[in-house]
Amino acid sequence: MCQGTGTMSWQQPSPDGSVLRTIEMDCPNGCGASWKHPHAERHRVVDQPDDRPARVRGRVDESQEIGADFIRQALANWGFSNPR
Repeated sequence: MCQGTGTMSWQQPSPDGSVLRTIEMDCPNGCGASWKHPHAERHRVVDQPDDRPARVRGRVDESQEIGADFIRQALANWGFSNPR
């Protein structure tokens, strides 16, 4: 988030849009000196745990592997023709 600087900064317009301000705050990843996500809000932090189970393969995965010949033959069986 902070590229190792410990401080996140961004530019943000004032409510009326006339002034562009630079906002800075300590990095919530723990890189900064003080600010961290409160314990009560830790569930909102996007983090990918290492103990996740593998993704379950489904019908979309199967459809990606059947090949064009199968699809072409199925369409022909259903009455669709190639309009070449």
